[in-house]
Amino acid sequence: MKILTTAAMKIAERAAVEQGGSYLELMERAGTGAAEGILSLADVSERPVLILCGKGNNGGDGLVVARHLAQAGGKVSVLFLMGNELSPLSRANLQALDGLKVDFPDVSNLDEEAWRELFRKTGIVVDAVFGTGFSGELPPLCQEAFDRAGRSSAIKVALDVPSGIDCDTGLADSHSFPADVTYVFAAYKPAHVLKSSRSLCGRLELVDIGIPAAQLDSIAEGITMIRPELAAHCIPPRREDSNKGDYGKLLSVTGCRDMTGAVLLSTRAALRCGVGLVKVSSVEEVIRLIAAAAPECVHCTLPAAAGGEISVEAADTLREQCRWATAVLLGCGLSVTEDTKLLVEDLIAGCLRPMVIDADGLNCVASAPEMLLKAQVPIVLTPHMKEMSRLTGLSIEVIKARRFDVAAQFASRYQVTVVLKDSNTVIATPKGELYLSDNGNAGLAKGGSGDVLAGIISSLLAQGAPTVSAAVAGVYLHAAAGDLAARTLTQYAMLPSDLIDELPYAFRDLL
Repeated sequence: MKILTTAAMKIAERAAVEQGGSYLELMERAGTGAAEGILSLADVSERPVLILCGKGNNGGDGLVVARHLAQAGGKVSVLFLMGNELSPLSRANLQALDGLKVDFPDVSNLDEEAWRELFRKTGIVVDAVFGTGFSGELPPLCQEAFDRAGRSSAIKVALDVPSGIDCDTGLADSHSFPADVTYVFAAYKPAHVLKSSRSLCGRLELVDIGIPAAQLDSIAEGITMIRPELAAHCIPPRREDSNKGDYGKLLSVTGCRDMTGAVLLSTRAALRCGVGLVKVSSVEEVIRLIAAAAPECVHCTLPAAAGGEISVEAADTLREQCRWATAVLLGCGLSVTEDTKLLVEDLIAGCLRPMVIDADGLNCVASAPEMLLKAQVPIVLTPHMKEMSRLTGLSIEVIKARRFDVAAQFASRYQVTVVLKDSNTVIATPKGELYLSDNGNAGLAKGGSGDVLAGIISSLLAQGAPTVSAAVAGVYLHAAAGDLAARTLTQYAMLPSDLIDELPYAFRDLL
């Protein structure tokens, strides 16, 4: 299922028009579908309807709704909150109301008593002010109207996207229209699925406006939702006549004297996801822990620098071990020093096996991201927002507001797959593909959770999954394990190590 940004939706509408339709027809189908939905909610002959309209095409959708509800016997009032200079399509639908009993209160003449009376009488409030066209802050008049709608007992309906929510980022004005139901036109938008905004949309009802589903799914600029069927398809199959050599060898270059836990979490997660063999190469303190706590893997002790991190003297050994592996995990608990920066750069340039770079591996890359261009193999980066800020030089606020663009541009520029971790994780590929996860919960927001994800993705990569498949399946399994853990342990008490214990059940549910 594709999620369409504002720009992608315009592409879909333009294609529909070029194939013989018209924008007026698309608007008619959108408004008609929303009106039918409203009529299924309530008897409009008994519940006065107030439609809040803007001056753009979302207002035009609202005027189509007004016409159908008036024809159904409803007592309809239309309140223009953004002035009377309407778009051409809106003007056409305003003219179509001629002869119907529709009231048009003058918002400039409404005093306190008139405002109160307007919302006291209204049984249904329809928001048709901005739709997908909002960004920034709501004008004072919209704040006033939406706050009054929120305090009323009326059924509150939004057309496409509740006004006050940025369609593409999910950022919401504190006075956003408080929808009980949102009638979504043609395709879901980011605001409908991003956790920052989806609860503000109420119940979602998809309205067919005449654009075939196959055409919507074919839009390259669309965002693919990670659903169970897709994740299951991305997991490498297992054969009855196989042995450990058939399921890959993962080299984990991770850890330092003061950060051993990240290695254990990523290693145990990788083992749980089916890789044939894991070798941990690190300093002595890490190896002692792994030898005792993860007996399924092998290990190699590397020389340590003065600070307890892997010394650059290990470079030749690691290059040789990369030839042994089918995939490499680099960075969990590595630390950021001159030695580790040199090691990371050397491995990126010289390793001939696909690689996952996480945590301090990313922080080492951040000092000179151009080193990624030296890679000879596919690379998956797994940054959280702060790490992405270091990699790009952009603020966290900017990245959150432009997460799809930032991830896609970085993936394209450096020819890597980016797994941008957040409450909704975004995956961007070098080819411009975008994926979005909406499972998982706030219990995952704990130190160590990212190490588990890195272990899952690298395990699938070692088993032969393409980078995109490993990222998609890994993100889904990680979040699914988080949901299972929260169900029994709560979001408060669950730990990243609990995710590893839930992975078998996440696989069982998926396969």
